[in-house]
Amino acid sequence: MKLYRLILLVSCFLFLISCGNDSTENKVVKKLQDSLHINKSHYGIAKIIEPVQDEEIVILKNNGITLTEIKPDNNPKATITLNTKQFNEGENQLSFSVTGVQGYSISYLANNYSLSQFSSDIFEVELLYGNNVFLAFLTDKSGISIKTNKGCVLTNAVLGAESESLFNMNQPHLFYYLPQTETNEPILDFYLVNTSISEPGNKVSVTINETEFILNKWATYTISGLKKTENTIRIRLLDNNGSLIDGPFNDSGERSFVIKANS
Repeated sequence: MKLYRLILLVSCFLFLISCGNDSTENKVVKKLQDSLHINKSHYGIAKIIEPVQDEEIVILKNNGITLTEIKPDNNPKATITLNTKQFNEGENQLSFSVTGVQGYSISYLANNYSLSQFSSDIFEVELLYGNNVFLAFLTDKSGISIKTNKGCVLTNAVLGAESESLFNMNQPHLFYYLPQTETNEPILDFYLVNTSISEPGNKVSVTINETEFILNKWATYTISGLKKTENTIRIRLLDNNGSLIDGPFNDSGERSFVIKANS
C-alpha cells in the first residue's frame, strides 16, 4: 500500500509539472503570434567587388551630353559596421561603427528610393510593417560614395508576424544614388552589390533625357552638356547580352532632377 501511494504521489507531481510547462510554452507561442514586431532581419556586409584603380579617365559623349569620370580619394580601409541587431515597427535608433576614413557621412537609402544623409554614427529612422531593405554606405567629404568591400551594409528588416522576406541578399543589385532632385552640378553615382561591370560582363545602362550611355566601369561621373533645367535619368543593370538582370532595384525607373542656378 505504501508503495502504491508513493507511485501515485510521484505521478501526480509529474503531471503538475507537465501542465505547468505546457501553460508556459502556450503563453510564449501566443505572445509571438500576437506580436507585430517579430524580427526576421537579414543583415551584414554586402559583397562588393571593388572597381579597378587605374589612371584612365573615362569620357563618354552622346548627343551633346558628356559623362566624365571623377577620381576621388580611394579610402581603401574605409569600413562601416551596423551595431543594431533588433528592429521594430516605428522609430528605430541605428548605431554604426566607422573606421579607416575621415570627413565622411553615412548615406541611408531605404528601399532604393528615400535617401537620407547623416554626419553622425547614430541616427533615427522609421521602419514599417513588412520588408525594409536599406543600404547604408559611406560617402567622402565631396559626397561621393566610397566603393570599398567594407564600405556599406545591406540589410532587410522583415517586420510583422505574417511577413516573409521578399529580398534575395545574394542576387546582383543596383542602387541609385545621384543625382538627387535638385543639384548645382549634376553627378552620376550608384552602388553595385554582388556584381561588377566590365566590357565582356554586366553593364549599367544610363538614359539621360532619352540619350543612352552604356557603362563598363563602376565609377562616379560628372554630367555636362545638359540644355534643360529639368531633366530625367534612368539606370538599369544589364547582363552581357543587354537584358535586364532580375532584381527589385535593377531598374531605377525614370527619375527627375533640376539644375539650380548658381547664386
